[in-house]
Amino acid sequence: MGIFETFLSAWTGAARRGGWLVVLAFAAATAAAGWYAYKSLDVNTDTSAMLDSSLPFQQRAADLKAAFPQIKTDLVVVARAETLDEADAFAATLADLLKAQPSTFSAVFSPASDPFFQRNGLLFLKESELDSRLTQLSKASGLIERLNASPRIGTLFDELAENDELAEKADIGPDALFKIYDELAATIDDALAGGRRPFSWMGALDTSDDPQTSGFIRLVYATPVLDYTKLQPARESLNALDDIIALVNADFGGRVETYVTGDPALRAEELRSVSSGIGLSMLISLVAVAVLLLIGFRSTTMTIVTMAALVISLVFTAAFAGATIGELNLVSVAFTVLLIGLGLDFAIHFLMHVQERLAAGEDARAAVRGATVDVGPAMALAAPTTALAFFAFVPTAFDGIAQLGVIAGVGVIIAFVVSMTFLPAAVAIAPASRARKPSGTVRRAFAALEKVAIPVSVLTVAAGVAAAFLVPQARFDADAMSLRDPDSRSVQGFNLLFEDESTTPYRLTRLVGSLDEAEDAARQAKALDAVASVRTLASFVPDDQETKLELVDLAAGSLIFAFDVDPVAAADAAAPRAGAERLRDRLNAAYGPADADGAPARLAAAVARALESEATFQASGAPGPSPLETVERNIFAFWPTLMARLEAQLDAAAFDVDGLPPALAERYKSADGRYRVDMLPADDVRDPAALAAFVGAVGALFPDLAGGASQSLAAGEAIAQAMVQATAVAFLAIAIFLLLVFRNVSVVLLVLAPLALAAVLTVAAGVLFDLPFNYANVIVLPLLIGIGVDSGVHLVMRERQDLGDKGLYDTSTPRAVLFAALTTVASFGSLMASAHRGTASMGQLLSVAIAFTLVCTLIVLPAVFRLRAGRRARRTG
Repeated sequence: MGIFETFLSAWTGAARRGGWLVVLAFAAATAAAGWYAYKSLDVNTDTSAMLDSSLPFQQRAADLKAAFPQIKTDLVVVARAETLDEADAFAATLADLLKAQPSTFSAVFSPASDPFFQRNGLLFLKESELDSRLTQLSKASGLIERLNASPRIGTLFDELAENDELAEKADIGPDALFKIYDELAATIDDALAGGRRPFSWMGALDTSDDPQTSGFIRLVYATPVLDYTKLQPARESLNALDDIIALVNADFGGRVETYVTGDPALRAEELRSVSSGIGLSMLISLVAVAVLLLIGFRSTTMTIVTMAALVISLVFTAAFAGATIGELNLVSVAFTVLLIGLGLDFAIHFLMHVQERLAAGEDARAAVRGATVDVGPAMALAAPTTALAFFAFVPTAFDGIAQLGVIAGVGVIIAFVVSMTFLPAAVAIAPASRARKPSGTVRRAFAALEKVAIPVSVLTVAAGVAAAFLVPQARFDADAMSLRDPDSRSVQGFNLLFEDESTTPYRLTRLVGSLDEAEDAARQAKALDAVASVRTLASFVPDDQETKLELVDLAAGSLIFAFDVDPVAAADAAAPRAGAERLRDRLNAAYGPADADGAPARLAAAVARALESEATFQASGAPGPSPLETVERNIFAFWPTLMARLEAQLDAAAFDVDGLPPALAERYKSADGRYRVDMLPADDVRDPAALAAFVGAVGALFPDLAGGASQSLAAGEAIAQAMVQATAVAFLAIAIFLLLVFRNVSVVLLVLAPLALAAVLTVAAGVLFDLPFNYANVIVLPLLIGIGVDSGVHLVMRERQDLGDKGLYDTSTPRAVLFAALTTVASFGSLMASAHRGTASMGQLLSVAIAFTLVCTLIVLPAVFRLRAGRRARRTG
């Protein structure tokens, strides 16, 4: 150690003598490094790229992506409307506008508005459902014929009054009429309130027994033209898509909820939330640590010097990252905030010792030399031990955290070098100020701690023993979606995809070489309870087409005349008021007070209100459309669309796989001739247990699976293994390093035992407060070891020095450990302000870990020192 102290003293002495020259050199180098870092660093938001690409499940994922690139490139617009007609119309309008911009969107696919599915939609119904639908349409053929000739509310109300009288004769039937009544009442009331809710003809004719209660969802897939010269290749397409959606939504009166999701949208919003979160965290962190430094140093000069050293360390580390890696991921981007906490430790320990000596009357030269001798060796040991904790992730398969490990590990070394070089020079040129002795507040707090240290230590150890039983319950959340901002539109849209079994994004996918193999795999998968359904290219070819076409042909005979009618002149159409009055009177006469809550009563009341509003409007002479005109506009808004679809469906024809539209076929058959088999879960696999059961059941049948469900589970296992491996490597490497330095097993145990206790308490706290490990906070345990070792090394080495009449708590070391820990907590804790849940969870768990480390090193470790000293005294006595 003597030789080591001599070397460090020569180093800091030379830096001190350099004074202004050293400071100016650092200023110039920092400016150059900052410019280089700005020009060379990018951010990659692809979480799948954070794991070793050679892992089998990563290779299968890459193979799937190569075969079907739209999985990663497509933007998905999720449109949800209150009525089925409006959802369909919105999707069709949006798709048409997107197709008009081929330079921005290379492909657009809207299943609901695709001509193929509109023409053959009836064939996808079950035979019983198709028969019921066609029967309903046949019964309504008279109504359809009259409305085709005269699409006016007078005609509609007149026909409904007449059909209500014939309901017992099953012309339309009471059930069908009541569904129309409900829909009409809602439309009329909304129109009278000034709304533009359209009448849902498709909803009124829907024969399903399970009506939608949360709206109707339609999807539009758009493949953006990507510009890889930009940080966000899909940014231009996303902006164009937002503008087009806003335009369409304006035409639809803002009644349709829209969400843009898909990998490009998710990554763009995640980058925005991470960037803004890191920026906010840095601001909070810098302000918080500056305030803590002012409290700790009670000196503006020392605070400014420390913050300058921090900025230099951050910029140099960013330049290193730009030169060696060039691309940050969603985890490694947090190195800036981590280094604010870690990079300050060296400066705090060094300058508090300098301040201690200045307050004792020493000049700057003696103070720098004395501080170097007192804490320089401990700082020199703390730097590599902390770096080792970061480097422990490098040999794991978790490339994302390994990147952070390399950057932060080197950053710690840079912070040490800056502290030993810049700080002595800055102290030498700093304006002379009155050396202020510590206020004694912290010392009095430590004195109080000394009195309770042993009982508190016993309680802490007991808590650690109890916490060990919770450690096996720790879990890892590998779902990348759980890290994203739940309030972002892309995440909300992604979650809406789970509302429909056919669109759930967490599925299992298998690639096979032929359509026969795909069908064979589908048959096997359908036999599993964990599988709700299977999607292959052949699954889009309906069964029993000939039988269904016979039913369509039979119904066409009665419907064809309903479409082939001549329009009635407006003057000959039924008058709106007369038709409304007839319908009101019929409903009031046919349904008494006993049916006051029924659909007929609701429609009668709505029509009565419309007639009253019409009378008031006519009496006022106000300009603009009358209430009944507004009601008519809303009722018949999508009538032409319905008629066009029904006419097209009567021309349905049998088809096979080769007849499917290319936009669909290319999603299940790759360019190289491979076929995709999608297996959809029976349960909500956002639940970890359901996910494990689903992947386990299908994986036992097919080991070569890819897809979101398989990727999520396999990634969780790989990262959990990486965390355990890195923690073990960090602990072992640091133990060996300390053993080589101290050559004393008991000293090494003194340093490491509090860390093991803090680690157990941290894991247990994560279980109790439901803070699972994830992609971002997985670095907590290795980092806890590295940071905790620093504090332990400083305390152990200070305790081994000849302190004379002073106790350990009388020195500046515990005070420096306290403020170093507080600045670290302030820095890490600022991450909790991030909207990105992964970054926020990193701040939460790191703050908990540092708090436990502080308790274990500042209370438990000194208590052990006292017990050891007492035993030595009894032996010598």
